[in-house]
Amino acid sequence: EYSLDGEDYTLITTGASVDNISVNAGDSIYVRIAATMQQPASDVQVLTVVLSDIKSTPTTPTIPTPSETKVTSSNGQLTIPKGSAGEVSLEDSAIVVFIPSDAASNELKLTIERVSDTKTLLPNNEILVSSVFELLKNISDDFKKPVTLTFTFDSKNVNSNQRVAVFYFDEVKKTWVEIAGGKINGNRITVEVNHFTKFAVLLVDQTSNDVDFNDISGYWAEDSIKQAVSKGIVKGYTDGSFKPRNSVTRAEFTVMLMNALKPQTSGIELTFTDTTKIGAWAQGAVAQAVQAGIINGYSDGTFRPNAEMTRAEMAAMISKAMGLSVETNAVTDFADDKDIPSWAKSAVAAIKKIGLIEGKGTNKFDPNAITTRAEAVTLLLKMLAQQSN
Repeated sequence: EYSLDGEDYTLITTGASVDNISVNAGDSIYVRIAATMQQPASDVQVLTVVLSDIKSTPTTPTIPTPSETKVTSSNGQLTIPKGSAGEVSLEDSAIVVFIPSDAASNELKLTIERVSDTKTLLPNNEILVSSVFELLKNISDDFKKPVTLTFTFDSKNVNSNQRVAVFYFDEVKKTWVEIAGGKINGNRITVEVNHFTKFAVLLVDQTSNDVDFNDISGYWAEDSIKQAVSKGIVKGYTDGSFKPRNSVTRAEFTVMLMNALKPQTSGIELTFTDTTKIGAWAQGAVAQAVQAGIINGYSDGTFRPNAEMTRAEMAAMISKAMGLSVETNAVTDFADDKDIPSWAKSAVAAIKKIGLIEGKGTNKFDPNAITTRAEAVTLLLKMLAQQSN
């Protein structure tokens, strides 16, 4: 700091030669001319310049990026403008629903209702550790982005041999379906979904997915079912059953297949025209299967996740998963060879050749028959055994 004629100045720079000094318009500067250690102070000349007529160089102002617009509500009802995010809760945050921006193409109107009469929703004596909440919206389409649900559950009722999970109620099959990937933090559990229905946190016996199913004793696939469960390929139901005769959807079989293969990739972005219909619990597996070239979808661009898996489709997926070489215009020795679709015949012939499938009854493949849970896990175990040889 320097004082000159009663004014205070700050030294910007010093040296034998100064070409440029950065100053602001209107600032005052002083310049010491020819000041050396040999000259007396009386010889020092001071030049003061006021840059009042200098125009500053215009700059483009930095516009801050606005944070995501989010509307909130704690009474179970919320309207979210198009393009905005939203968060709605109910009953002192017993449930919190977060909707990311652009999760829907239009304005969203959301409602959370607690279901008071749950008797008809617990046909297998399922044990609730939260209320049952029904989530409603004004649009029929599934969400374009995953929606986050966070539930508070009663942790005091969870024993050491039990766990909790978020389930949704399948209105068609009248059963609870577990949502995979739940993240627990204290007495709160968070999952991602792409649709609305009834949700709840249920208590699950750690042994319910072990070997003590109540409906497989003496069944032809009993050993295969137990082995598949122990390998993490498939799970049982909360009522202690496995339901071996139940059909398998395309999404369900894809999850089983990826559980068996355990790929290390995260998958690619899905571009099926009905991607929003693929449950959040299955999207990761489907993305992995697409990346691996195991599934391509239909000619109309759909995946049809809820369609029941046929034996021909299952054979085609297994063949691709194993990387089997297929013969063009292959012919099988099944009695109903002519009924096997041309797109699947080579795959059927390939997996039959290595002993993965056999004929039914009078040596029929029955390509259009629906695959059961027992059949699916049995074939997947044979696939793993073949791969290990």
